[in-house]
Amino acid sequence: MMKKQYLYVCAMAAAVLTSCMDADDSLFENRYTADFEKAIGGKIDPSQTWVTGTVISAEVKTSGKATVRAYTLGKEERVLYAQKVINGSGTIKFGIPQNRDEKIAFEADYGDAEKVYRKMDLSLDLTQKTIIDLSRGATTRATMAESNSRVNPPASLCGTSNQSTDGGYAGHNFGYTSFPGWTWDNLALAIPESENPNGKQITNYELISTGPFYLSLIYGFTGTTTTTILGYYYYAQPGVYTDLVMIDLCEVLRYDYIDGYAKTQFQLIGETFWTDANFDYYDGEGDDGFTAKNADRKGDGIISTWRANKRHGGVENIQGVRGLTFQINVPVGYRLGFYLKAGSKQTDQINNLKDLGVPEKYYNISQGICFSGADLNTRVSKYPFRSVIKRYDGYTFMGLDDSPGGGDFDCNDVSFGLTAGNGGSLPGVLLPGVKDLDNDVYYNSDGTTSEEPKDSYVQDVIEGRDPNNPTTPGQGEGGEGSTVKDYAAWTIGYEDMGTTGDFDFNDVVLQIVPNSDQKAKIYLCATGGSFDAELHYNGPTGDINFGSIHQYMPKLTNTYEKRTHDKVLVGEVSWPDGYTMPTDAHRFYIKVKGENINVNTTPGKAPKAICVQGDWQWPLENVSLTKAYPMLSKWATNINDSEARDWYNHPVKSQVVSFE
Repeated sequence: MMKKQYLYVCAMAAAVLTSCMDADDSLFENRYTADFEKAIGGKIDPSQTWVTGTVISAEVKTSGKATVRAYTLGKEERVLYAQKVINGSGTIKFGIPQNRDEKIAFEADYGDAEKVYRKMDLSLDLTQKTIIDLSRGATTRATMAESNSRVNPPASLCGTSNQSTDGGYAGHNFGYTSFPGWTWDNLALAIPESENPNGKQITNYELISTGPFYLSLIYGFTGTTTTTILGYYYYAQPGVYTDLVMIDLCEVLRYDYIDGYAKTQFQLIGETFWTDANFDYYDGEGDDGFTAKNADRKGDGIISTWRANKRHGGVENIQGVRGLTFQINVPVGYRLGFYLKAGSKQTDQINNLKDLGVPEKYYNISQGICFSGADLNTRVSKYPFRSVIKRYDGYTFMGLDDSPGGGDFDCNDVSFGLTAGNGGSLPGVLLPGVKDLDNDVYYNSDGTTSEEPKDSYVQDVIEGRDPNNPTTPGQGEGGEGSTVKDYAAWTIGYEDMGTTGDFDFNDVVLQIVPNSDQKAKIYLCATGGSFDAELHYNGPTGDINFGSIHQYMPKLTNTYEKRTHDKVLVGEVSWPDGYTMPTDAHRFYIKVKGENINVNTTPGKAPKAICVQGDWQWPLENVSLTKAYPMLSKWATNINDSEARDWYNHPVKSQVVSFE
């Protein structure tokens, strides 16, 4: 009897204790929610899960086996969201930032130059579905293989074949390389007519060769149709031009056709044939009152690239642009650039080239020369540059001016794109860095400038290593030559519940980087919490415990002013096809004092973790998220507030950790 009474008393005590704990937990949650809603100045949106993301599900059709990619459209830097091999049909599911992007691009790579591109217009919905037809039928492919849309163009528009040694032009063309339908839109914005790019674009640059690559004629806007020759130059040592070599590629303005091929063509949405275009801005077939001065160009239905883009509304009706392509083959490690031989010779330029030690045979000619390296140009004018370089959506474009003596400096008279060669890479300082010769600094992929390049790709090239197979471990991974491509990174900031009313979300900061190998890397970025925590991932094979956070990084690291410690790779986990950060960020959680803390799985609750795309700058120690990011409150109380969806791009710089 005594034993039964004892057990009954213990049971009642345990029940009372559990009841008290439940009450305490409930009081804590209520207080935490009330404090957070006070900070944001309103009620939490009932749909809010604290992931700044939208889920896209695309049913994709292809004409056989193709590598399908989804990425940003209309951005300077192309961000890859998904990549998958699809044979006939399949589904691609991925997450994108829940911000104000309006379009996503889809690309099907069939293993040849003729890629197929489509765009997806976005709504404000948090979940969006679409059907993307990236197929190309046999009829379409046969038509696309035609050399040009104009049969037997007149000899006066063809000139001497660039294969002729009499013309002094290099090699032969490699057919066409295709670019997305928005290419002309981007170039028209990057290098607009009659606008001086000084201070807006990089106008003085050289590349470093990593082996053969390809140049494709894309766009032009000029009233000059006299002899103009495009070529490239190269030399071994920076600033030493005695061994400089110049290679003429082709005539670009006087003639519309090279070897019977149009220099550039475009394809309208829904059509299977390609239409020719030229660079003569007078050739508008009456558009805006402009008519070609050349009698052979009048009435042929073929107009300049700029006017064709304007007439058809750009990407809204143009699905592809392609340009006649030439191979550039420069010894690895050499400096290289581009030029136009145009107009009359410039005495001061001749003297300048002579002083620099350039071989006489290259400057003792009847024409002036517009170089991409401004040091080689005339010094009479205020501005020595004659070229710009710009990257859009992962493509590298360059424009050259055809006025050696100055002109309007708009650098859009002849423009071209670069694509990787057989080695799978572009010249080293282009991807991912560009060197500004005016200031002798490198533009790095993280947006900073430095006297020496920070990007491993550029370092490999400069130091004579193959960037795709470097001798140093870990480099080259995810690069142009790699089969594994990293997707957009996501950052998760956690509260460890040590205090309430703090809301700095820097107690544990992780960066998650999924990739096309169905894996995801986990990096530890900051440890602002007072308690140690265990890091877990609940994935397809069950729960993985990575152990104590502080074994990877000491507490209170990277939460005061600047980062003082590099992020640490904790591990790599399976990230199966169909996982997205907006739907699966909760799988990464920390365990503190027996409690699991993760991104909300139940919408509408106050956050204990928040997930943001990109290299997000988290708040300083004890600085509330709402103070560091004032726009957050609008998004927290109304997840569909389109003006506040990219709140994480607008920090108060003094209230967040600096990455510099």
